[in-house]
Amino acid sequence: MLKAFWRITLISIILACILAILIHEGFHIIASRLFGVALYAFRPAIVGISARFKGTHSFRKQIAVYMAGPLGNFLIAVFLINTKGFLLNLFEANLAIGFFNLLPLFPLDGGQIFIIISYKLLGSSRTFRIAKRLSFMVRVCLVMAGILQLVLFVNPSLLVAAMFLPGGRLLEETVSIMKLENLLNRKQRIKKKKLYPVKEFAAMWNCSLLELINRLDYDCFHIIYILNDNMEIAGRITEQDVINAVQTYSFDKKIYDVFKAVM
Repeated sequence: MLKAFWRITLISIILACILAILIHEGFHIIASRLFGVALYAFRPAIVGISARFKGTHSFRKQIAVYMAGPLGNFLIAVFLINTKGFLLNLFEANLAIGFFNLLPLFPLDGGQIFIIISYKLLGSSRTFRIAKRLSFMVRVCLVMAGILQLVLFVNPSLLVAAMFLPGGRLLEETVSIMKLENLLNRKQRIKKKKLYPVKEFAAMWNCSLLELINRLDYDCFHIIYILNDNMEIAGRITEQDVINAVQTYSFDKKIYDVFKAVM
């Protein structure tokens, strides 16, 4: 009898969490439509559906879209106060999903907002370092809390969520995308100034596109010399070549695979 009751309760909690996640993502979509921010690259994630922005948008609009999900959960929770049964489970699930997504852990909404604000104030390199350390500390706390929840309540949900959240690689790619978007947006600034400083550097031919993007500065135009294993110049590319390549190839592609024609 007790086992049957436990199974029914567990099913009710799972259904409530799924519904809360759908509510969360629904508010993201509504906010994106209101602010004219197109979304693409939808994919399932342990805490819902992960999506990226299509095109470049103001940081304020991006923050508004990220905040809409947790705020939507809290709004629904307000209407479910003092309820019973499944509605009580739904109330608790909305609070849990809302607060969980506000944690400064990438790729949760709180982590995305932190990265946007930090990028604006500190730049890409420092943002990546701080966000990586912060994500690690929060992840450790979540794992410890998840183990405690598993022992006390026989509920592995928090531990599973903490274990399956994406790691630093996705964080590095996200910061690099923001950096790339700023490089693209600066085109009008270059045209207006007419004269722009040039920065030259050399890169080994087995470097990845991601490593190249992380070396690009906002206030320079770049010329990159490609070196082979003998430290000889095998070719030359510009930052525009790198930007064009990113639109076709993945970030982990090596230089020798992408720029064979110039080597």
